[in-house]
Amino acid sequence: MSASSLLSLGSQALFAAYRQVQTTSHNIANANTEGYSRQRNIQSTATPQEFGGGFLGRGVTVDTVERASNAFLTDRAASLKSAAASDTVVAGLLSQLEQMFPGGETGLGNAATQIFNSFADLAAAPSDLSARQAVIGRLQDFAALANDTAAHVESLQANVKSDLSGAVNEVNVLAQQLAGLNRQIATATASGHAPNDLLDQRDVLVSRIAEQLDVQTIAADDGSVGVFVATGQTLVLGATANKLSLQEDPYDRSKAGVGVTLNGKLTLLADGFITSGRIGGLLQFQAGDLNEARNRLGQFVAGVSFALNEQQSLGLDLDRQGGSALFSVGQPQALPANSNARDGSGAVIGTVDLVIEDASALRASDYLLRVDPADGNRFLVTRLADGAGAQAVSIANGDVYDGVRISAGASAPAADDRFLLRPLATAATDLSVALRNPRGLAAASPVVATVSSANQGTMSVAATEIVAPPAAGYGTLTLQFSDDAGNFDLLDSDGAVQGSGSFQPGQPVLFDGISLTLAGVPRTGDRIQIAPNLQPSASNGNALSLDALASRTLVGGQISGDAYASLFSQIGVRSQGATIAADSASTAFNRATEQLSGETGVNVDEEVARLIQYQQGYQAAAKILQTAQTLLDSVISMVGR
Repeated sequence: MSASSLLSLGSQALFAAYRQVQTTSHNIANANTEGYSRQRNIQSTATPQEFGGGFLGRGVTVDTVERASNAFLTDRAASLKSAAASDTVVAGLLSQLEQMFPGGETGLGNAATQIFNSFADLAAAPSDLSARQAVIGRLQDFAALANDTAAHVESLQANVKSDLSGAVNEVNVLAQQLAGLNRQIATATASGHAPNDLLDQRDVLVSRIAEQLDVQTIAADDGSVGVFVATGQTLVLGATANKLSLQEDPYDRSKAGVGVTLNGKLTLLADGFITSGRIGGLLQFQAGDLNEARNRLGQFVAGVSFALNEQQSLGLDLDRQGGSALFSVGQPQALPANSNARDGSGAVIGTVDLVIEDASALRASDYLLRVDPADGNRFLVTRLADGAGAQAVSIANGDVYDGVRISAGASAPAADDRFLLRPLATAATDLSVALRNPRGLAAASPVVATVSSANQGTMSVAATEIVAPPAAGYGTLTLQFSDDAGNFDLLDSDGAVQGSGSFQPGQPVLFDGISLTLAGVPRTGDRIQIAPNLQPSASNGNALSLDALASRTLVGGQISGDAYASLFSQIGVRSQGATIAADSASTAFNRATEQLSGETGVNVDEEVARLIQYQQGYQAAAKILQTAQTLLDSVISMVGR
C-alpha cells in the first residue's frame, strides 16, 4: 500500500470519527428537545483492494444517519395523549359545574326548604305582615339563586364554545404546518436518505393534533403522513391540509359543533364522532353533562315553582281574592332547525307550541320532534336523555307527553321540518317573583268547616284543605251523617243532595276539590257546615298546605329536598369519577411516553461515553495521517538523494 493510500484510509477514518462525534454531539444538544429521537451513524467497510496476496482494506464509508424510531409506541403515545386530554378537560369542567350546585345552606334545595318553612311561620300568624314579607323574601332568594346558577351554567357553555374555537384554530395551524413538513420530507426523502429531524418534527405535530382530537395516521412511501379524523375525513394528506371549522348547533346558537371542509364542501361532524382529545372532551361535556345539568336545574325549579303557584291559586289573600301566581317561570322552547322551511323574510313558517301541564311529570331532557310520515296529524318525538338508542314515540297533535302539551302552532310544521324541544332550558334563567305585595299571599283556605254545636258525637275537623279548583265556585255545603256507621250526604244550601259517602277513619272526605280530615266518631244527624271563608286574616289553611309541599313529590317523583340532593350528588359523583379517569389516563400516557423515550430518547450518560470513544477514534485516525505523512516524507527524502 502506498503512502497516498494510507493517507486516504486515514482521511476516511478521520471523517467517520468526526461524523460520530458530530452525531453524538447533536444527540446531547437535543437531549431535552420535545420529540427528538436519538440518531446514530450507519457505516460500512469500503470495498477492499485486491493484490496478489489477497485483499487490502480501503477504510470506512459513512452510509447514512439513522433515527431511532418505534411506530407502534409513537402511535400509542399519541392515542393515550388524546384520551388523557379528553378526560382532563371533562374533569376540569365537571369540577366547575360541581361548584355551581352546592349542598347545605348555600344550595338551591335549602332555598326551597326555606320557602316552605316561611309558610309554616305564616301559618302561625296569617295576618302578620312581617311574616308575609319574610315569605316574599324567601321567594326572592330562591329566584335569585336559580337565576345565578343558570347564569353560571350558561357562562360555562360560553366558555366551552370559546375553548372549542381555540382548539379548532390550533388544529388548523398545526395541520398547515404538518402539510408544509410533509412537502419538505418528501423532497428530502427523494435523495435516498431520511430527514431525521424533520421526521421528529412531523411526529411532534401529529402528537399535538392528537391532543386536540383523536386522529388516525397513515405513512406514505415518501415519508409524509396522512392524518384522518372522525370516520375517515381527511385533515392532512401529503402537502394538502383541510380546515376544521366551528359550527353553530343546527337548533341552538349557544352551542357549537365541529365541521371539516373537504373539496369546498362543509361536513358537520355529528356528536360522538370525535371521542378524544380536548375537542372530544368539550363536545362530550357540552352534549352530556352540561345539558343534563341545565335540564335538571330547570326540572327542579319548574317542579317547585309550579307547585307553589298551583297551591297559591287555591287559597285566599287578605283581600278575599284568589291567590295570584308567586313565580313567573321561563317558558318552554321549540327551536326550529336551520333547514326548516322559511318565508321570504327568513322567518320560519311552521311552528310548535309547548305548554307545561304537569310540572311533576317533567323529565330532565330535550326532545327532537318531526312530523310522523305515516300520519301528518301526528308527531314523532324522541327523548334525547335516553341516549343514542332512544325510540321515537308517535303522539297526536295536542297530546301531553312527559308533562308537556305539544301542539302545532299557527302554521303547522312541514313534513321535513325538525324541532328541538326544550321544556326546561329557560325555567331557571327567566324565573322571577311575580307577587310583590305581601297581602297577596293566599294563606287562607277559601272555605271554613264548622261543627254544629248540636252534634251528639265526638266528630271534629282536623284539617280543611283545597286540593283542586272547584267546578263552579264555593257555596255553602252541609255534611250530614245519616247513621252511626258514618254514612253521610252532602247537601247544598237548598237541602239538595250533591254527594254521598261513608266516613272511614284516617281517610279524608273529598268533594269538588275540598278535602276534610275528620277525627272522632259521628252520630246520626250530626252536621258539619262548609261555607266560604269571610275572614281570611284568621285562616291558615292554605299556608299549611303550602308548607306541606315540602313532603310532596314535586320533582321527578321525589320531594324537593331529595331531588336537589340527587342533583348535586350526581354531579359530585361524576366529577370524582372524571378526576379518577383523568389521573388514570395521564398515568397511562406518562408510562407510554417513558417507554417511547426509553426506545428512542437520548441517554446523556451513554452519549458522553460514546463521545469519549469517538474522540479517541478521531485521535487514532489523526495518528494514521501523521504516520502516513512521516512515511511520505521519508520516501521524498530518499528520492531526493
